[in-house]
Amino acid sequence: MKKYLLALCILVIAFKAVAQRDSLISKYSFIIQDSPSRLFTMRQFNQGYLSGYRLLARGLNSNIKNQRVSDLIQLGLLSVFLVPLSHEEGHRSILTGKKISSISRPFFNSKGAAYVIGVTDQTLMELRDSDLPNYIRLHTAGLESDYALTSRSEDISIFEQDQFANLKWEYLARKFGILQYYIMGLLDIEIDLEEEPNELDRDIVGFDTYGAARHLFRPEMSFYRYTRHDELTSEERKFVNRIGARSLLNLLNPLILGKVNFQINESLKMNWGFGHTMTPFGDFIDENIWMIINDKTNLKVYLRQFQNRNTWFHGGGIGLYGYQLSERCFIDSKVHAWNQPKDLDFNTSEGEFGGAFEFDMSYFFQPKQGGFKGISMDLGTTMKTQGFLPEELFLQERIGVRMGTTVWF
Repeated sequence: MKKYLLALCILVIAFKAVAQRDSLISKYSFIIQDSPSRLFTMRQFNQGYLSGYRLLARGLNSNIKNQRVSDLIQLGLLSVFLVPLSHEEGHRSILTGKKISSISRPFFNSKGAAYVIGVTDQTLMELRDSDLPNYIRLHTAGLESDYALTSRSEDISIFEQDQFANLKWEYLARKFGILQYYIMGLLDIEIDLEEEPNELDRDIVGFDTYGAARHLFRPEMSFYRYTRHDELTSEERKFVNRIGARSLLNLLNPLILGKVNFQINESLKMNWGFGHTMTPFGDFIDENIWMIINDKTNLKVYLRQFQNRNTWFHGGGIGLYGYQLSERCFIDSKVHAWNQPKDLDFNTSEGEFGGAFEFDMSYFFQPKQGGFKGISMDLGTTMKTQGFLPEELFLQERIGVRMGTTVWF
């Protein structure tokens, strides 16, 4: 509870600072209720977290004369509190989606690790034996959440929906945090953690990538949580090296160097970038292209290559971001299509086609007074077939709805 009160105080200070001193107009969206309505979904937490961080960074950058001081405050909060908080919430959201109670402890303990705790070995074994894709995702969801946050930061910055200065340190810290996890395996770095005597005090999965690799290759072996590098087989080490090498693709984006976009001609701005992270059945690589057409239409197109143990599968999608239908109505719309391993299986060479459609609409009301330029009512939906979609909580076919609000000032 203390951490949420601290976050609320930070947001209140940032709100007041932004409203009073910064003339830049930006939108900050929050999902009030997502489906299922069980604490926070990954999408719900990430969207609210990033809006809150942008408000905080904007307030600090606007009100602290020495930019280095603002930068140090942001980096301190990110490294000690914010990055572990959102990473562990990614793990926690998968348990909540499976109706499994847990407790997030996103503060570094004496071992230098942040945990999600409160789950028995028997519960985890039952999840592994009955639903291996979600059990693997339990390991990879923190990295999935980190990856989704960098993607959101790229969309906002490249489409000029906020100054990159208000996202820079979150974006860079998140990028290099992802690399840290993957490259530790590539460099054969040992993670020497002993399981706590009380199973309810243990982290749910231990070190994310080592645990995921061991269970992908040997899901029926004796159960324990904390996997050491020297416990991996040669084939599992090759897999860890594979994802470690591919993680370097996350550095291939001009935004890393502060280049928001390129002016191609009078009517077109563009940017590009690569990405990589793990899935419940292996990993994927993204190639992204962002386009701003006539300073009105924001389009993002991506191609995605999935790989399980040995087989490649392909997907892609297109999204329309922040399109203004009228003076007060804005929409986002995304279409995804994929061929993924049948039953999300790590070993199969058989694919299964699927896809998803996402739609969000915001209707703004303009207040007569106060610091806000507008505040909206937001409604959204996601319709998907069976398959893995980053930030979408469920792997099975479903239709979900959400509602929230956006403040604009």
